[in-house]
Amino acid sequence: MSQTPWPHRRISPLAGGIVASLATALLLYLYAETAFRTPRELFFDNLTQWVSSPRSADIVVVDIDRVAYEARSENWDRGATAELIARLAAARPKAIAVDFVFSSDCDPASPANSALASAIGEAPVVLGFLAAARSLERPRPVPPLAFRRQLAVPEQWFTQGAETACPIFMDRSKAATAAFLVGDKDARVRRTQAFAIVDNDAFPALGIEAGRLGAASSTPVLGGEPAWLRLDHAIIPLDADGNLRFVASSQAALAARTVSAADVLAGRIDESRIAGKLVFLGSSMPSLGGLRPTASMPLEPSVQIHADIANAVVTGFVPYRGGDQPLIEALFSVTTGVVAAYGATKLRPGMTLTLGAAAVLAIGAFAGAIYAATGWLFDAVGISVALVTILVVTSALQLARVRRAEAIARQKFSQYLPQSVVSRYIDDPDRGRVAGEERPVTALFTDIEGFSILSQKLAPRELVALLDTYFAEVNALVSRHGGMVDKVVGDAVHSLFNAPEDLADHVDKAIQCAVAINALTEEMRLRPQFAKHDFGRTRIGIETGPAVLGEVGAGGKLDYTAHGDAVSLAARLQEANKFLGTAICIGPAAAAQCKIALRALGQHEIRSFGSMELFTVANAGGLRTSA
Repeated sequence: MSQTPWPHRRISPLAGGIVASLATALLLYLYAETAFRTPRELFFDNLTQWVSSPRSADIVVVDIDRVAYEARSENWDRGATAELIARLAAARPKAIAVDFVFSSDCDPASPANSALASAIGEAPVVLGFLAAARSLERPRPVPPLAFRRQLAVPEQWFTQGAETACPIFMDRSKAATAAFLVGDKDARVRRTQAFAIVDNDAFPALGIEAGRLGAASSTPVLGGEPAWLRLDHAIIPLDADGNLRFVASSQAALAARTVSAADVLAGRIDESRIAGKLVFLGSSMPSLGGLRPTASMPLEPSVQIHADIANAVVTGFVPYRGGDQPLIEALFSVTTGVVAAYGATKLRPGMTLTLGAAAVLAIGAFAGAIYAATGWLFDAVGISVALVTILVVTSALQLARVRRAEAIARQKFSQYLPQSVVSRYIDDPDRGRVAGEERPVTALFTDIEGFSILSQKLAPRELVALLDTYFAEVNALVSRHGGMVDKVVGDAVHSLFNAPEDLADHVDKAIQCAVAINALTEEMRLRPQFAKHDFGRTRIGIETGPAVLGEVGAGGKLDYTAHGDAVSLAARLQEANKFLGTAICIGPAAAAQCKIALRALGQHEIRSFGSMELFTVANAGGLRTSA
């Protein structure tokens, strides 16, 4: 007895799109914060730069720049700072926020200290302190602050101690504030910890207190869950961790509000430029001030960051994500997803692609409009990914439906319909993958001295922050010299020159890049965040020779890399710097081909390669790794 088969139950493309809309909205609500944190933060960075935001004309940054530094015969001291603050105080600013922590050499009898203390007392001067394991001096004066009964105090506000200014300076100042800045996981400074609690006293961030004085606000009120700060003119929202996000100024905006300390001391600045303004005093020189990556530039002086924070307080415009935004974004995702799914079922594939691209652009524009009007940071990244997913699901179901219709048409009309799209890897797999190409390559390998010990001493977050900055700047130098970063392994950078594209004089370019890396990393080691951890020197090995290049791997991961003796030898030469006492070690083949002056290091045994003549750059005095 024959049986009639049950009909296959197939979900329609529109129903599938609606289900996908609901599923992606739920995932967006639950996991977007984790899954899209990095791309979303980068989008927010760009959003704050693309969309103009309020800028206060009453903020001035006085920069102790190279001109001012050299005018003092490169001997800028507290006496010079005292003279500068006295000049600024004479112009009667609203307040002067100082981005220096005068924590050492506190002898009150010192003429320079006495002059600086006197200058600080001539105007409302706000001084900063740094977080420390313990306090030698209690920060003071404590700025005014009132509390609402309902207040969620973030745990990270509590600080074990503080490295403060000398007592003689604090006693003459207007307020003590928290001047430290903490970067995100990618080392960028996007937000500031709003308060630091030391010995049960709450001290606002330097930019926040300076902004309050600049806005002439009375006692601020702190309250809320999550916390917010209410001033006379605005309520400043804080995130769940008690941080205030700010807009990093563009280079043009920094230049417009900045004056040189040399011009102030020489009387070339009209007092009206300072009178009634909020003045920040700091330095753009690495030796005097801190340089930190922000959303607007790879290295921004910390005094400018504090000024940006104050701008947020003065204008009341703070980039912010409210606690109910994830739910609003999920509902928005459902609505746009259903509309997009309906459109995908009615349009041809080409039009669906156009629809998707236009929708993504529209979401980005909508996020920009919302931000410009309210300061809310709308998650265009997560919603765009959700929308693309919905279009893919709907289009896939629609394509399956079309394929079934084609099969019925072939059966009915005995027609053969060819495939509409064939992937390049399917049509011509040999052309789709680069394999077995032999060419001359110059390999450059780097390694950080003492990294194993450093990794044991530092917390993972601190180590990652240092390495993010290190790799970003070293890799940029490789790219600038025409090289390709093949991979980053632990603390090592493996780079190739003359691959995958031809590069003229690739040996010289690699050696020039090595010299630049050495100069950069030695300067980097002097930066406060590196110096305090005794960050190790960078050793470099270079060799050239024939290598086989191509894509290696299968499945979802392919790696374009090189194999050859020159590549392996470059790694050995990097290690040879340990016993040679050099920072850059160059192999015989590279030395024979380069046009740069080199210094011979003699004949040495290299493991697995035998004895060979080794070289380093001619100015070896500046490139040694040991005494």
